Amino acid sequence: MVDQFFGHLGPSAFLVALGAFAILSGDKGVRLTRIEAWLSICAGAIYILVDTFIMHPPLGIFDGAGHAEQEHVGLMGLVLALGLCGLVILRAGNIPPSLPVVVGVAVAALVFTGHHQHAAAGTVAHNATVLMLVVAAIFRVLERYTEYGVAIIVSGFLFFSAQMGFAMFVESSGTSPQAWVTYWATAGFISSTGFLIVRRAGEQA
Repeated sequence: MVDQFFGHLGPSAFLVALGAFAILSGDKGVRLTRIEAWLSICAGAIYILVDTFIMHPPLGIFDGAGHAEQEHVGLMGLVLALGLCGLVILRAGNIPPSLPVVVGVAVAALVFTGHHQHAAAGTVAHNATVLMLVVAAIFRVLERYTEYGVAIIVSGFLFFSAQMGFAMFVESSGTSPQAWVTYWATAGFISSTGFLIVRRAGEQA
């Protein structure tokens, strides 16, 4: 469960950071894409380093760590690659900057459909995460950056709530999995509202 905690904390923090930059960024074009790209590269590289060489023996995720950890590392490897793709897109100039986000969400949705969970709360929370990521990707394509930021922050909170330790707690305490997801989605909306208030204060300063 400790491994699950850190395995969800890193990607969740990454998603919240993406959303925060989307909300707070004054320039919604090249600057935001560059921030997303470098944040993805750093998050992916750090996660792979920690999970593959520190939390487990060198390359231990391929020797007994379980499919879930392999899938986590695979997704964060994709995040790193999409960050590199974002930098290439900035140089090319004729590729939609939302492409890495759309590809990432599509693959995450594919992985999560078969991401085995030991409790119903884990399944519900992972499904909710995918749903909010899809919403975020749609807003990113439509260049609705504030809405994109809010949706991706909520997805970060939902993914954090999906870890095994929390899911087992929900099951043992008799809490409704749907209610559990609602609590965390609410926390995500409150967090994103805080970033909106900060942006508003900055605009008025």
